[in-house]
Amino acid sequence: MNYFRDMKVYERVPRSHLATTGGKIIGTMWIDTNKGDADNPNVRCRLVGKEFRTGPDDALFASTPLLEALRLIISRASTLGARGKKNEIMINDVSRAYFYAKCPRDLYVELPVEDPDYDPNFIGKLRLCLYGTRDAALNWQSTLSEHLECQGFVRGVGHPSVFHHKEKNIWTLVHGDDYLSLIHI
Repeated sequence: MNYFRDMKVYERVPRSHLATTGGKIIGTMWIDTNKGDADNPNVRCRLVGKEFRTGPDDALFASTPLLEALRLIISRASTLGARGKKNEIMINDVSRAYFYAKCPRDLYVELPVEDPDYDPNFIGKLRLCLYGTRDAALNWQSTLSEHLECQGFVRGVGHPSVFHHKEKNIWTLVHGDDYLSLIHI
């Protein structure tokens, strides 16, 4: 809960605030995962939203890079560049990625009882995306894409999750909270 407070994932508001914005309230639950093993447990707990699909909505689509784009990256990585320069592939995993994307709609969560400021008369207005909300993946992808474009990358014409930086000759594929880059060194 300290991480939620530090990141300002949600803002506590009275339940009456919902009437002025017309948003919706979703429940939350804890997901516990053992990243270790039976002898050396390393349990991670994640608070997630419980927003359920009520019908198809193409506006919530987050793209996945085509297999051909991955093949291109691997092919280029295995080929020596000009004057024998080597290539490297770098894979990045953004920890707690969705908490870096703003929540653009009026969405509220039931406060978990573990919140030190828990009060049943209050709810949390999401400021950042939460795992388990329908548009979290799309919002994260938009946030990362905007960041890459600000750094000089150009989005691929053939696919929205492929980026190229012409001056540095870096190719990047964005997928979920991971991104893979081909770097010429």
